[in-house]
Amino acid sequence: TSNPSVYDARDFSITDGDTVQLYGASTGTRLVGFNTPETYEPRCNQELALGRQATGRLTDLVSAASQVKLQLVACACAPGTQGTSECNFGRSCGVLTVDGRDVGKILIAEGLAVRFQCSRTSCPPLPRPWCG
Repeated sequence: TSNPSVYDARDFSITDGDTVQLYGASTGTRLVGFNTPETYEPRCNQELALGRQATGRLTDLVSAASQVKLQLVACACAPGTQGTSECNFGRSCGVLTVDGRDVGKILIAEGLAVRFQCSRTSCPPLPRPWCG
């Protein structure tokens, strides 16, 4: 876990509703505490549409914020796998806030994400309720 770093909206690209990429970073950062609908390999058209909406909303939140903070946290992976492809596809994990508000909580409140909590070393199956 690190102290949160302050960024400008131009320091990021938004991969999808729960993943960001800092420019210059070799891997993306999976945002923790929530899951958004998939835009890559969605299970149905509704999931794809909602995934695009969640991605757009995260983009809007970041671009409209006067302050964006990213705090890196340990990913929920087996000991010794942190930072490898066996852990979270090699991505780092983090919490993203915009103007002091957690983006995951915003997306959950707006119906564009669901809560998703992992233990210290593993995660339950991803909740994907969007296809009925």
